[in-house]
Parts: sequence; structure tokens; C-alpha cells
Amino acid sequence: MLSLKEMTDLLKEEGLYKETIVNGHWSYTLPDSAARVEPRSLAYDSRKVGDGTLFFCKGNNFNPKYLESAIEAGASAFMSELVYHDELNTAAQTIPQIIVTDIQKAMATVARHFYGCPERELQLVGFTGTKGKTTSVYFTRHILRHVYGPIVGQFSSIDECLDGEHFIESHLTTPESLDLFKMMREAVDNGMKYLVMEVSSQAYKKSRVYGLHFNIGVFLNISPDHISPVEHPTFDDYLYCKSQIIVNSDTVILNRDMDYYDLLSQKARELGKKLITFGSDQGDADYRYHGGQHGHFSVTTHNLDLPQVAGDFRIMIPGHFNYSNALAAIAVSTQLKDDVSDFAAGLQETKVPGRMEFLKNKQGLVACVDYAHNYLSLTESFSFMKHEYPNGRLIVVIGAAGGKAESRRKDIGRALSEFADVAILTSEDNFFEDPHHIDEAIKEHITNPNVQVIINVDRVAAIKEAFAMAKPGDAMFMAAKGREQFMHERGRDIPYVGDYQLSKQLMEEYDKK
Repeated sequence: MLSLKEMTDLLKEEGLYKETIVNGHWSYTLPDSAARVEPRSLAYDSRKVGDGTLFFCKGNNFNPKYLESAIEAGASAFMSELVYHDELNTAAQTIPQIIVTDIQKAMATVARHFYGCPERELQLVGFTGTKGKTTSVYFTRHILRHVYGPIVGQFSSIDECLDGEHFIESHLTTPESLDLFKMMREAVDNGMKYLVMEVSSQAYKKSRVYGLHFNIGVFLNISPDHISPVEHPTFDDYLYCKSQIIVNSDTVILNRDMDYYDLLSQKARELGKKLITFGSDQGDADYRYHGGQHGHFSVTTHNLDLPQVAGDFRIMIPGHFNYSNALAAIAVSTQLKDDVSDFAAGLQETKVPGRMEFLKNKQGLVACVDYAHNYLSLTESFSFMKHEYPNGRLIVVIGAAGGKAESRRKDIGRALSEFADVAILTSEDNFFEDPHHIDEAIKEHITNPNVQVIINVDRVAAIKEAFAMAKPGDAMFMAAKGREQFMHERGRDIPYVGDYQLSKQLMEEYDKK
């Protein structure tokens, strides 16, 4: 455990500390009574506070009532950007208030050291990019697991694995820093030696990975997305946040085919990073893939200073874009083990829950469930579906998240215009926005008059409507939710059956007709 004195010393080193207040008295040097306090646990959720907890007052809309609840539950100290005085009764003012300049960075700094800097005991791999992070993490974990056994952990937007075997559902692409370092410590205690994780732009924007250094950082691609008042105000801000993985990695692996490659590679070189590139055989990357049919692709190496990879591979997750994701995983794995003989088996074993998962029946009906939710991932998926199932209609069930990334609605409309025969617009995660408003915004951007557009904001009913209209030879595509069994609605998670689970049930019912 760390004492408050040790914690404030760390904050001073990072330039995050301002002062400590006890009983209304402000001081830069902690009073002895406060310095000796050793918090037993950390929390930013007042519902998780117990005796001896250090509580973090975080969030743009933090309510002092949460602080009252935390103190009543036994918090021994709290950390905040704001001074709380009038909000606290006389007894509560005896609790040390540690005032900081940035609560997110302060929480990350304290949590990292409270849990013993667990990343130092791991080979840590981070993936960022507009699309493909989850699939690339799964490819990499399966390769490394095939090579090393169950000592490979995972953090992804779908689920987390802390013991090499079992998975728990995720709620953020990259966890809050306190949760992140706590789970890393658990992974280390469970014997994990490798950890592969997604790193979102918000992870850097909100300092969730502040102080975290990666052995290998991978930048898959970049395109306009997540641009909104509550995420990134501009594309430049989005790109800058994502590029911080270059700053915080020893080895940087870049997609040679990506937009802004020149900028990102210059940044890596000037920072003295080891730079490795991957891409298609149409470019000049160090590792290159040539895509074939039905998941088959070949790899060649064009840098004699790197571990050599040459030969044929296969992935069981369809989509031409996944060859690039698989090659990124290969490039990572070669940095951790130069014997590539087991890589092919690991790739072929990879399955991603909710990612291009197909359900078929004897009558020729096809349903595909995927997490695709932006223009690039949707058009890649739609193109594959039209190629594989050219004789029927493509029926798409899709929505968009409420309250953020509003530019995505135009992109969804554009993708539907290019590929869909039927577009059933529905709810995704509405948050506090009216789903009818979201769907009308998408509809405005469907410019192809041949696309049949239906609005049904009840997602379960929308998927049932797709099955009701589908005929043998048709292909249905359920976008964005995958196997998730919750919907974000007005500040809470409400139960949802899941696109995959519902589609499987409906497919079985269809077979009985």
C-alpha cells in the first residue's frame, strides 16, 4: 500500500499536485495526520467505496452528493480538482482533500503505483486505429497463445481475459486507468506474461493510459470518426490523440498503406523508435500480404534486418480488410518470437465474438452479425457480402450511437446507398438522444432511390422484420451490436438479447417453418 505522503510525492513529480486541505487548513506539506494515512483501496464510483478508500472526484458532471456518499461509506481521503467546503459537514472536513490540477492524470498516476506498476512485468502490446483494433487483438492473442500457451491476457472492446482462459464483458474500449491498472495487476498475479490491448483515442484524450508504456504499439489506420463536441472537436485532435501511442511505445508498427503515414513515420523516427511497416503487396512495406479468396493470403518479407516471414496463411473471419489485420498481428508476433512456424495455426483458430459471425439454414438464408459501425468497416463488410451472396438482396439492420460522432450518420447513409437493397434503420445505443432523430439523419443521406428504407426503432422488432421479409438467397447484416447484451439508454444499461443471440433464435424458428 501507498501512504498519502507517497502519493502526493508522486503527484509532485508529475506536476499534478496543488495542495492538501484538512479541517479548512490549506498546506503544501501534508500534516502528519494525513501523511500517515494508507488507503486500503481506490474508487471513483461511490457505490464501490468501503472503509479506508481513497475516492476520486472525477467526471465533467461530478455531483458533490457522490462525495457525501463516499465519505459516509468510509472513504479515508479524497482527490479532486475542486475544493469542497460548504458541501461538507464538520466531521467530513476532517477527511484530507488532495487538490490536483488534472484528476484523470492524477488517478492514473496513483493507480499505477498503488497496484505496483504491473505493466513492468508484462510484454505489453497496444493497437490503435479507426477500425480493426478488436480483430487484430484477437489475431495476436491467438497466435501468442498458440505459441506460449495460456499466459496471454487481453483487453478489448468486446471482453477482457485476465487469466488466459476466461472472459468477462467489457464496457469501454480501453478501461478507466484505475480499472486498467487493477486488472493488469490481477493478470500478472494470474501468471500472465503477455497482454494485448486496444488503445482508443479517448484513452489518450481522457488520460486512461497516462504513464503507460508499450513494448509494441501498432497504428492500423486512420479516417475521420469520433468527431463531435463530446469526443474530438476536430480530426486533427483525433489524429493527435491516436498518435500518442507512437510516443509511448518502444517499437512502432505502422500500416504503410494508411493515410497520414508520412506524418506518423516521421514522428516515430524523430522520437528514435524502432519502426516496422506492414501493408499490401502494392506498396513498399517491410511485411506485405497478397490477398486470395476465402480467407487465404500469402506473406513476404522485404527487410533483411527483420525476422523473415514467407508463406501461405488462412483466416476464418471473412473480409479482405482482415488480411491487413492478420498481417499486423504477424508483425507483432515476430517481435516476440522469431520462429513463425506456429503462427498459421494460431491465425486459423481465431474467432471473434460478434465479428462477421454467420448463421445459415438449409433454405439458403444467411444472417451475418458484426460490430461494424463506420464507413470503412461497413463498406468492406457489405462488399464481401455482395460478393459472396450476389443473387439475393442485402438487408441491413443498422442505427447509430446517440449524442456523439454525428458525422457517422452521413457515412452510414453513404455506405447503405452504395450496397444495400433494404435498410432497416433502428436503435443502436441511443444514450439521451431520440432514436427517431438519429434514424431520420441517416435516412437523409441515403441517396440511392433503389434502397428500400424502413424505420423501426425497436431493435428486436427490426431484426424480426428483416427475417420476415427475407427470402432464400437473401443475406441479412446486423450492424454494430454483435453479441452485446445491453443497450445504453438515458444514462443506464438496459438488457438486450443481443444481435447474434436473437438471429440464431430466429434462424432456428425459420428452419421449423
